[in-house]
Amino acid sequence: MTRRPPDIPDPASPLAPARGEDMLASFLLTALDAAGELMLIRGPTGRVAHVNQAFIRAFGGTLNDWVGRWFSVAPPAGTDGSRRYEMLMRTQKGPLWIEWDERLLPHDRGVIAVGRDITSRRESHDSLEASQRAKSLFFAAVTHELRTPLAGAMGVARLLKATPLRPDQADYVCTLAASAEHALAMIDDILDLSRLEAGKLNLRPESVDLAALLAETVEPLATRAQDKGLELCVVYSADAPLQVTGDKARLKQILFNLIGNAVKFTDSGGIRVEIGNSPDADGRPRLSLAVCDTGPGISEVDQASLFEHFERGAAERDGKEAGAGLGLAMVRRLVETMQSSMGVESRLGEGARFWVLFELPVESLSNEQPLAGREIAVAAPNPVLRTALADQLAALGADVVAIDRPDRIAAASGRELLLDNSWADQAKTAKAAHCWLIMTPPEKDAFLEARPEGVDGWLVKPVRRSTLVAQICGHPQVDYEAEAADRPDEPPRLDGLTVLVAEDDPVNALIARRTLEKLGAVVRTADTGVAALKAFEAGPLDAALLDQRMPGMDGPELARMLRLQGSDVPLIALTANSSEEDRQICLEAGMDDFLTKPVEPLILAATLNRLCGQKKRSSLG
Repeated sequence: MTRRPPDIPDPASPLAPARGEDMLASFLLTALDAAGELMLIRGPTGRVAHVNQAFIRAFGGTLNDWVGRWFSVAPPAGTDGSRRYEMLMRTQKGPLWIEWDERLLPHDRGVIAVGRDITSRRESHDSLEASQRAKSLFFAAVTHELRTPLAGAMGVARLLKATPLRPDQADYVCTLAASAEHALAMIDDILDLSRLEAGKLNLRPESVDLAALLAETVEPLATRAQDKGLELCVVYSADAPLQVTGDKARLKQILFNLIGNAVKFTDSGGIRVEIGNSPDADGRPRLSLAVCDTGPGISEVDQASLFEHFERGAAERDGKEAGAGLGLAMVRRLVETMQSSMGVESRLGEGARFWVLFELPVESLSNEQPLAGREIAVAAPNPVLRTALADQLAALGADVVAIDRPDRIAAASGRELLLDNSWADQAKTAKAAHCWLIMTPPEKDAFLEARPEGVDGWLVKPVRRSTLVAQICGHPQVDYEAEAADRPDEPPRLDGLTVLVAEDDPVNALIARRTLEKLGAVVRTADTGVAALKAFEAGPLDAALLDQRMPGMDGPELARMLRLQGSDVPLIALTANSSEEDRQICLEAGMDDFLTKPVEPLILAATLNRLCGQKKRSSLG
């Protein structure tokens, strides 16, 4: 086949000149040859019509060698007229990554493709990805190695606390447990930040009951607040979301960090948590969260870097409070991972307000006002408590009077009265229709021994919205006593259960065995996966706790083997690894649940009771 000289385009080429266009065609070819990018033109049939000098330098040959050939490394461009793709191609310089940008020529005259050498960019990207993978693997390994002994320290501290100790010894044990817990929290924060930075943190959406989530988060922190003389209150707006779709664990992490920080840096007054609805531009409901405190406030300078890694506010820098500056950085990245937004509003000496606007599907909203028409008074010396309760009652439909001094309690006459326990002696003179004292759990015990005159019942701080409605509407069965059943102080018994503990770390194996034995279970132990498999063959078991990493055969591998053999014994991962990826590995291997060390006896006992039910294989013989 005769090739045409490079300066005369093929008549079938899209660049072939029409009559009077010879000079223009020659100019275009000269411009293409001078370009630094690789240029290739294919005609309507898909065959090469022209390549420029940069293309020839990259792939060799001459123009005549290329014209008329097929040269396409991907399907044709789509109907939108363009496409972009990257290919690793063999060139005169060796393998290079070429980014091709292809566009259809007008009037169906073919395709022009522009290629750029992006090898350095790809190598940089690959190097970054490899670095991120290495960092993730490093953090995962370090986390596991550090979490295991720290979990052991916390577990041993729990066992010691249950033994007879002198007061000073009990203090030492509490300090040991608190130090180990703090170190574990820092390790988890660092690991979460590394996953967030690498984009490797996977969210697990599920239906979330916000009232339950707030109770789980706020009530443990309330003890810290009460120890500092602070009030901690939650207020729902009249149209607040009650149920959303989101990652429950990560939502709880955000709440815990924001509320925990507020408790940490506030010395007087209190913390108010607001749950509201902030609709988007199309009127769709959105969950809004605000955590407001009466602390020292944050300067504009500190606000500018507050959400960066290892940045600490003035209180931490001055040594008034300890911290690594990771909590808020992690919160911001979690919020961004949820495609949501957050910010802070504060002035020195005026407290701080941290807000989050969640872009999460809202499943249900509050749309009832069960206290409509009721006249209620709130009397409390602390303005945070007083205002929060008054606002919550108003959102529920009540007509509310807030009383800030004991000599003004006469204003409660004829109304239902919520009275702070510190003013309990005013109950008999209030002449209220009904009176409930607001108190901490320890104060409740004294109340039960000697109920003050004029008092009908009590509400325990932090007051739940559901309990508030139930008490005022005359359903006292939903009060603190009923709620206490939802969060028992003692774990349920495991009498009659035989449980295998497969754990290669002797300290953690001891903790798991002693914890289970204290709850009434019979315990067998194994320190390798192979030994655990033999334990299953030795006799019936009701459940097994499997460490994720064991020598010889790890927990997931053991679980897969047991399921292939037809075993339906409940298998629970008990591991120092805490990531969603680890959880998925264990569940996909056939395990029934996933618990992280150090496991709380309450959680362990509840999990075993739920999975084992009334079945006691070991006792059936």
